[in-house]
Amino acid sequence: MNGTWWLVRPRFAAPAGLTLAAGAAGVVVVAVLCAATTTPSSTAARLVALALWSAAIGAVGDLVAATGTAAIAWTVLNGFLVNELGELTWHGPADVARLGVLLGAAVLSWLAVLVRRVLRHRREVVRLRIWLSGDAFASPIPPFKEASSSG
Repeated sequence: MNGTWWLVRPRFAAPAGLTLAAGAAGVVVVAVLCAATTTPSSTAARLVALALWSAAIGAVGDLVAATGTAAIAWTVLNGFLVNELGELTWHGPADVARLGVLLGAAVLSWLAVLVRRVLRHRREVVRLRIWLSGDAFASPIPPFKEASSSG
């Protein structure tokens, strides 16, 4: 490893397999809720719900779990929410768009969290460099000027 693996996978993250399993279970729950609350013709609303779940996994997990959850969400969307009988069929450009929305949501949320983590790390490195250079106790506030006796 080159020492930057923590940027891709944070220290506090669960293993990718556990995050992927939680993502898959959440996809099933979201799909059941969508099937119960939306009409069969409202594919866009179902897609948005599954995209939000994929984005949530991307925000808390790593890239492998996020893209895996998005792929599982596409198969569930295609098989149970679009076709309604559990059959996976290819619908051409519509399926490409659905898969792109799901993968895009997962990857963009993962990237947003990664950028935030890199910026936070950068601030911590700057603080550490200032402290190591000996200026850690230098106050950014100018010293207090005492009032003169004349005024």
